[in-house]
Amino acid sequence: MPGYIRKFNIIVASLVLASLVIVLAAPHTIEPYRLFQKDNGKFYILADSINGVDAAVVEDARQQAISFYGEGTTNADDYFYQLIGIYQLCTDIDTVVIFNTGGFGWDSVTDAKGWLTVMEGIENFLKDSGENILVVDYERTRSSFEGAISEAIAFWGAFPAKAAELANRVSFLTRNLPNLKVLLTGESNGATIVEETFRRLKDNPRVFAIQTGPTVVQKSLKHERSLVMRHNGRIADSFSHGDVFTILRSNLEAMLGIYQENPGDILFYIGAPGHYYTWEYTEFRQELIAFLSRNLI
Repeated sequence: MPGYIRKFNIIVASLVLASLVIVLAAPHTIEPYRLFQKDNGKFYILADSINGVDAAVVEDARQQAISFYGEGTTNADDYFYQLIGIYQLCTDIDTVVIFNTGGFGWDSVTDAKGWLTVMEGIENFLKDSGENILVVDYERTRSSFEGAISEAIAFWGAFPAKAAELANRVSFLTRNLPNLKVLLTGESNGATIVEETFRRLKDNPRVFAIQTGPTVVQKSLKHERSLVMRHNGRIADSFSHGDVFTILRSNLEAMLGIYQENPGDILFYIGAPGHYYTWEYTEFRQELIAFLSRNLI
Protein backbone atom coordinates (compact mmCIF):
# COMPACT_ATOMS: atom_id res chain seq x y z
CA MET A 1 0.00 0.00 0.00
CA PRO A 2 2.77 2.55 0.83
CA GLY A 3 4.21 1.90 -2.67
CA TYR A 4 0.91 2.81 -4.34
CA ILE A 5 0.62 5.93 -2.19
CA ARG A 6 4.15 6.95 -3.14
CA LYS A 7 3.39 6.51 -6.87
CA PHE A 8 0.16 8.46 -6.50
CA ASN A 9 2.01 11.31 -4.76
CA ILE A 10 4.61 11.38 -7.54
CA ILE A 11 1.90 11.57 -10.22
CA VAL A 12 0.07 14.37 -8.38
CA ALA A 13 3.32 16.28 -7.82
CA SER A 14 4.23 15.93 -11.51
CA LEU A 15 0.84 17.24 -12.62
CA VAL A 16 1.06 20.19 -10.23
CA LEU A 17 4.59 20.99 -11.45
CA ALA A 18 3.54 20.77 -15.12
CA SER A 19 0.54 23.02 -14.46
CA LEU A 20 2.77 25.54 -12.65
CA VAL A 21 5.21 25.62 -15.57
CA ILE A 22 2.37 26.29 -18.03
CA VAL A 23 0.85 29.02 -15.85
CA LEU A 24 4.22 30.74 -15.37
CA ALA A 25 5.19 30.43 -19.03
CA ALA A 26 1.88 31.55 -20.50
CA PRO A 27 1.73 35.26 -21.37
CA HIS A 28 0.20 37.31 -18.57
CA THR A 29 -0.30 40.51 -20.55
CA ILE A 30 -1.97 39.77 -23.86
CA GLU A 31 -0.85 42.16 -26.56
CA PRO A 32 -3.05 42.76 -29.60
CA TYR A 33 -2.51 40.22 -32.34
CA ARG A 34 -1.62 41.60 -35.75
CA LEU A 35 -2.53 41.54 -39.44
CA PHE A 36 0.11 41.73 -42.17
CA GLN A 37 -0.38 42.16 -45.89
CA LYS A 38 0.71 38.97 -47.64
CA ASP A 39 3.45 40.65 -49.64
CA ASN A 40 4.59 42.97 -46.87
CA GLY A 41 5.47 40.92 -43.80
CA LYS A 42 7.76 43.54 -42.33
CA PHE A 43 5.20 45.99 -40.94
CA TYR A 44 1.80 45.11 -39.55
CA ILE A 45 -1.29 46.99 -40.67
CA LEU A 46 -1.62 50.21 -38.70
CA ALA A 47 -3.27 53.54 -39.55
CA ASP A 48 -1.12 56.67 -39.58
CA SER A 49 -4.13 58.85 -38.80
CA ILE A 50 -7.92 58.88 -38.71
CA ASN A 51 -8.24 61.71 -41.23
CA GLY A 52 -11.09 61.07 -43.64
CA VAL A 53 -12.56 58.19 -41.61
CA ASP A 54 -16.24 58.53 -40.72
CA ALA A 55 -16.77 59.54 -37.09
CA ALA A 56 -19.08 56.56 -36.46
CA VAL A 57 -16.35 54.16 -37.64
CA VAL A 58 -13.78 55.86 -35.41
CA GLU A 59 -16.09 55.59 -32.41
CA ASP A 60 -16.83 51.93 -33.16
CA ALA A 61 -13.11 51.15 -33.35
CA ARG A 62 -12.46 53.01 -30.11
CA GLN A 63 -15.19 51.09 -28.27
CA GLN A 64 -13.89 47.74 -29.56
CA ALA A 65 -10.37 48.61 -28.43
CA ILE A 66 -11.57 49.58 -24.95
CA SER A 67 -13.68 46.44 -24.60
CA PHE A 68 -10.70 44.22 -25.38
CA TYR A 69 -7.78 46.06 -23.80
CA GLY A 70 -9.14 48.65 -21.38
CA GLU A 71 -9.44 52.41 -21.58
CA GLY A 72 -6.28 54.48 -21.85
CA THR A 73 -3.89 51.55 -22.35
CA THR A 74 -1.12 51.21 -24.92
CA ASN A 75 -2.65 47.96 -26.12
CA ALA A 76 -6.02 49.63 -26.67
CA ASP A 77 -4.37 52.40 -28.70
CA ASP A 78 -2.53 49.85 -30.81
CA TYR A 79 -5.67 47.81 -31.47
CA PHE A 80 -7.65 50.97 -32.31
CA TYR A 81 -5.18 52.01 -35.00
CA GLN A 82 -5.04 48.44 -36.28
CA LEU A 83 -8.81 48.44 -36.78
CA ILE A 84 -8.71 51.79 -38.55
CA GLY A 85 -5.80 50.61 -40.70
CA ILE A 86 -7.49 47.45 -41.98
CA TYR A 87 -10.72 49.40 -42.50
CA GLN A 88 -8.88 51.90 -44.71
CA LEU A 89 -7.31 49.11 -46.76
CA CYS A 90 -10.67 47.39 -47.31
CA THR A 91 -12.76 50.35 -48.43
CA ASP A 92 -12.36 49.44 -52.13
CA ILE A 93 -12.07 45.67 -51.62
CA ASP A 94 -14.69 43.05 -52.51
CA THR A 95 -13.18 40.17 -50.52
CA VAL A 96 -10.50 40.15 -47.84
CA VAL A 97 -8.83 36.76 -47.37
CA ILE A 98 -7.37 36.16 -43.90
CA PHE A 99 -4.83 33.35 -43.55
CA ASN A 100 -4.05 31.45 -40.33
CA THR A 101 -0.82 29.51 -40.59
CA GLY A 102 -0.09 26.16 -39.00
CA GLY A 103 2.94 25.67 -36.77
CA PHE A 104 3.18 28.16 -33.93
CA GLY A 105 1.13 30.87 -35.59
CA TRP A 106 3.74 33.46 -36.48
CA ASP A 107 4.51 32.55 -40.10
CA SER A 108 3.07 34.05 -43.27
CA VAL A 109 1.34 32.21 -46.10
CA THR A 110 4.47 33.01 -48.10
CA ASP A 111 6.34 30.61 -45.78
CA ALA A 112 3.85 27.79 -46.38
CA LYS A 113 5.10 26.06 -49.52
CA GLY A 114 1.89 24.20 -50.34
CA TRP A 115 -0.58 26.80 -49.11
CA LEU A 116 1.16 29.58 -51.02
CA THR A 117 0.07 27.86 -54.24
CA VAL A 118 -3.45 27.51 -52.80
CA MET A 119 -3.62 31.20 -51.90
CA GLU A 120 -2.32 32.26 -55.30
CA GLY A 121 -4.89 29.97 -56.90
CA ILE A 122 -7.70 31.52 -54.84
CA GLU A 123 -6.47 35.03 -55.62
CA ASN A 124 -6.21 34.42 -59.35
CA PHE A 125 -9.59 32.68 -59.58
CA LEU A 126 -11.39 35.49 -57.74
CA LYS A 127 -9.57 38.23 -59.64
CA ASP A 128 -10.39 36.54 -62.95
CA SER A 129 -14.02 36.55 -61.79
CA GLY A 130 -13.90 40.33 -61.35
CA GLU A 131 -13.29 40.48 -57.59
CA ASN A 132 -10.96 43.00 -55.96
CA ILE A 133 -8.96 40.98 -53.41
CA LEU A 134 -6.80 41.71 -50.37
CA VAL A 135 -4.85 38.89 -48.68
CA VAL A 136 -3.59 39.28 -45.11
CA ASP A 137 -1.91 37.05 -42.53
CA TYR A 138 -3.23 36.85 -38.98
CA GLU A 139 -0.25 36.69 -36.64
CA ARG A 140 -1.72 35.11 -33.53
CA THR A 141 1.56 34.59 -31.65
CA ARG A 142 4.86 36.41 -31.37
CA SER A 143 7.99 34.47 -32.30
CA SER A 144 8.98 33.63 -28.72
CA PHE A 145 8.82 30.94 -26.06
CA GLU A 146 5.73 32.57 -24.56
CA GLY A 147 4.13 32.62 -27.99
CA ALA A 148 4.78 28.90 -28.44
CA ILE A 149 3.25 28.15 -25.03
CA SER A 150 0.14 30.20 -25.82
CA GLU A 151 -0.29 28.27 -29.08
CA ALA A 152 0.07 24.94 -27.27
CA ILE A 153 -2.66 26.04 -24.86
CA ALA A 154 -4.84 27.20 -27.75
CA PHE A 155 -4.48 23.76 -29.36
CA TRP A 156 -6.71 22.38 -26.59
CA GLY A 157 -9.19 25.26 -26.82
CA ALA A 158 -7.97 26.89 -23.60
CA PHE A 159 -6.89 30.19 -25.15
CA PRO A 160 -10.05 31.59 -26.80
CA ALA A 161 -8.74 35.16 -27.09
CA LYS A 162 -7.08 34.42 -30.44
CA ALA A 163 -10.34 33.53 -32.16
CA ALA A 164 -12.35 36.10 -30.20
CA GLU A 165 -10.15 38.95 -31.33
CA LEU A 166 -10.15 37.80 -34.96
CA ALA A 167 -13.94 37.52 -34.87
CA ASN A 168 -14.09 41.05 -33.45
CA ARG A 169 -11.97 42.38 -36.33
CA VAL A 170 -14.17 40.66 -38.89
CA SER A 171 -17.39 41.90 -37.26
CA PHE A 172 -16.00 45.43 -37.20
CA LEU A 173 -15.18 45.28 -40.91
CA THR A 174 -18.47 43.78 -42.09
CA ARG A 175 -20.46 46.12 -39.85
CA ASN A 176 -18.80 49.22 -41.31
CA LEU A 177 -18.24 48.01 -44.89
CA PRO A 178 -21.63 46.56 -45.93
CA ASN A 179 -20.39 45.15 -49.26
CA LEU A 180 -17.25 43.45 -47.95
CA LYS A 181 -16.95 39.66 -47.85
CA VAL A 182 -14.45 37.90 -45.57
CA LEU A 183 -12.86 34.54 -46.34
CA LEU A 184 -11.17 32.93 -43.33
CA THR A 185 -8.52 30.38 -44.32
CA GLY A 186 -6.22 28.18 -42.28
CA GLU A 187 -4.12 25.05 -42.29
CA SER A 188 -3.37 22.46 -39.60
CA ASN A 189 -3.76 23.96 -36.11
CA GLY A 190 -4.39 27.32 -37.79
CA ALA A 191 -7.65 25.72 -38.89
CA THR A 192 -8.60 25.57 -35.18
CA ILE A 193 -8.60 29.37 -35.05
CA VAL A 194 -10.64 29.51 -38.25
CA GLU A 195 -13.16 27.01 -36.86
CA GLU A 196 -13.59 28.88 -33.57
CA THR A 197 -13.84 32.22 -35.37
CA PHE A 198 -16.38 30.96 -37.88
CA ARG A 199 -18.54 29.47 -35.12
CA ARG A 200 -18.73 32.93 -33.57
CA LEU A 201 -19.68 34.47 -36.93
CA LYS A 202 -21.77 31.71 -38.51
CA ASP A 203 -24.85 33.95 -38.57
CA ASN A 204 -22.99 36.61 -40.58
CA PRO A 205 -23.81 35.80 -44.25
CA ARG A 206 -20.70 37.58 -45.53
CA VAL A 207 -18.20 35.40 -43.68
CA PHE A 208 -16.82 32.20 -45.25
CA ALA A 209 -14.17 29.67 -44.26
CA ILE A 210 -11.75 27.20 -45.84
CA GLN A 211 -9.78 24.82 -43.63
CA THR A 212 -7.26 22.16 -44.61
CA GLY A 213 -5.86 19.43 -42.40
CA PRO A 214 -7.39 20.42 -39.04
CA THR A 215 -6.22 18.52 -35.98
CA VAL A 216 -7.80 15.17 -35.21
CA VAL A 217 -9.33 16.57 -32.00
CA GLN A 218 -11.15 19.39 -33.82
CA LYS A 219 -14.92 19.09 -34.14
CA SER A 220 -15.91 20.88 -37.33
CA LEU A 221 -19.23 22.60 -37.81
CA LYS A 222 -21.10 21.43 -40.92
CA HIS A 223 -22.11 24.59 -42.75
CA GLU A 224 -22.60 25.58 -46.38
CA ARG A 225 -20.25 28.54 -45.97
CA SER A 226 -17.44 26.49 -44.42
CA LEU A 227 -15.27 24.02 -46.34
CA VAL A 228 -13.26 21.61 -44.17
CA MET A 229 -10.85 19.27 -45.97
CA ARG A 230 -9.11 16.28 -44.38
CA HIS A 231 -8.08 14.83 -47.75
CA ASN A 232 -5.70 16.60 -50.11
CA GLY A 233 -7.21 15.21 -53.29
CA ARG A 234 -4.73 12.34 -53.51
CA ILE A 235 -4.71 10.65 -50.12
CA ALA A 236 -6.31 11.10 -46.71
CA ASP A 237 -4.46 13.43 -44.34
CA SER A 238 -2.79 11.14 -41.78
CA PHE A 239 -2.46 13.93 -39.20
CA SER A 240 -6.05 15.11 -39.56
CA HIS A 241 -7.36 11.54 -39.27
CA GLY A 242 -5.05 10.59 -36.40
CA ASP A 243 -3.46 7.80 -38.43
CA VAL A 244 -0.53 7.22 -36.08
CA PHE A 245 0.58 4.02 -37.82
CA THR A 246 1.04 5.79 -41.17
CA ILE A 247 2.91 8.66 -39.50
CA LEU A 248 5.28 6.32 -37.64
CA ARG A 249 5.87 4.19 -40.73
CA SER A 250 6.65 7.16 -42.97
CA ASN A 251 9.15 8.58 -40.48
CA LEU A 252 10.87 5.22 -40.07
CA GLU A 253 11.08 4.84 -43.85
CA ALA A 254 12.48 8.37 -44.17
CA MET A 255 15.17 7.54 -41.60
CA LEU A 256 16.09 4.52 -43.72
CA GLY A 257 16.33 6.67 -46.83
CA ILE A 258 13.15 5.33 -48.45
CA TYR A 259 11.55 7.89 -50.79
CA GLN A 260 8.25 9.32 -49.55
CA GLU A 261 5.79 9.48 -52.41
CA ASN A 262 3.21 11.51 -50.44
CA PRO A 263 4.64 14.62 -48.75
CA GLY A 264 3.43 16.28 -45.58
CA ASP A 265 4.84 17.19 -42.19
CA ILE A 266 3.95 18.63 -38.80
CA LEU A 267 6.16 20.78 -36.57
CA PHE A 268 8.54 21.18 -39.53
CA TYR A 269 10.22 17.78 -39.24
CA ILE A 270 7.71 15.03 -38.40
CA GLY A 271 6.45 13.35 -41.55
CA ALA A 272 2.67 13.13 -41.95
CA PRO A 273 1.64 11.82 -45.40
CA GLY A 274 -1.31 13.69 -46.87
CA HIS A 275 -0.80 16.73 -44.65
CA TYR A 276 0.22 18.75 -47.68
CA TYR A 277 -2.24 20.74 -49.77
CA THR A 278 -1.46 22.36 -53.09
CA TRP A 279 -3.41 23.97 -55.92
CA GLU A 280 -1.66 21.50 -58.24
CA TYR A 281 -3.73 18.56 -56.94
CA THR A 282 -6.67 18.40 -59.35
CA GLU A 283 -9.45 17.05 -57.09
CA PHE A 284 -8.51 19.41 -54.28
CA ARG A 285 -8.42 22.39 -56.66
CA GLN A 286 -11.79 21.49 -58.16
CA GLU A 287 -13.42 21.32 -54.74
CA LEU A 288 -12.05 24.74 -53.83
CA ILE A 289 -13.19 26.27 -57.11
CA ALA A 290 -16.69 24.84 -56.62
CA PHE A 291 -16.85 26.34 -53.11
CA LEU A 292 -15.61 29.74 -54.29
CA SER A 293 -18.05 29.74 -57.21
CA ARG A 294 -21.01 28.98 -54.93
CA ASN A 295 -20.20 31.56 -52.32
CA LEU A 296 -17.96 34.39 -53.48
CA ILE A 297 -18.74 35.28 -57.09
